[in-house]
Amino acid sequence: MEISAEKTKIMTNSKESPKKEIKVNGQILESVTKFKYLGSIISDEGSKPEILSRIAQITAALTKLKSIWNNKNIAISSNIRLLRFLVMSIFLYACESWNLTADSERRIRAMEMRCYRRLLGISYKDHITNEEVR
Repeated sequence: MEISAEKTKIMTNSKESPKKEIKVNGQILESVTKFKYLGSIISDEGSKPEILSRIAQITAALTKLKSIWNNKNIAISSNIRLLRFLVMSIFLYACESWNLTADSERRIRAMEMRCYRRLLGISYKDHITNEEVR
């Protein structure tokens, strides 16, 4: 087995950078603070960058499916099922490894309500509470 020094990076889980340099084939490996592995962002900041990335992906998916949400021939119950299967599955990929903070939980709840509001065509100007939307 051969290791490619150009493709290999180092990430530590301590606040300090490694004291010793690691070399492969005479090349010093680069130290990074985050990287993408199997579609998930691994970062020294915890799960925040991954959650923000997933929220951005969901927003893009919602926008792409706008014609389905606006179609009056599709029942609301079907739209909610589509939302859960097509959109929420994008968000929940690898979520079992996230470490949640109060801020990230608040962002997740807000994102969920934004999805339901967009699906139901409810604007924030309508002054409808989250409980009524649910």
